[in-house]
Amino acid sequence: MLIAVTSSDGKHIDTHFGKADRFLVYEVSTGEPALLYEVQVPRYCDGAGPGHDLMADKLAAITTGLGACRVVVTAMIGESPKEEMERLGVDIISLNGPVADVLKEVIKLY
Repeated sequence: MLIAVTSSDGKHIDTHFGKADRFLVYEVSTGEPALLYEVQVPRYCDGAGPGHDLMADKLAAITTGLGACRVVVTAMIGESPKEEMERLGVDIISLNGPVADVLKEVIKLY
């Protein structure tokens, strides 16, 4: 299963979805998660602050960039972008911590 994470250092899930300019995509099964590729994306939040309008075009671009990946684990995400990503077929899980540890727990949900 492919799972993307938002991370500032590649080791910890610690980045807010809206501030991420890349997603790290891992293959996750019963063994150790393996980093497959990195997806560069435009940041969803451009500094407009809380309460800005939903930017469905940016979310669609992110979803397209993620390809077959249908799960994103991120430290935080606003309710509107979360709902839109889920409408586009991507499950969103808000957790933070070491990438390998979190992904081993997330895979148990699927």
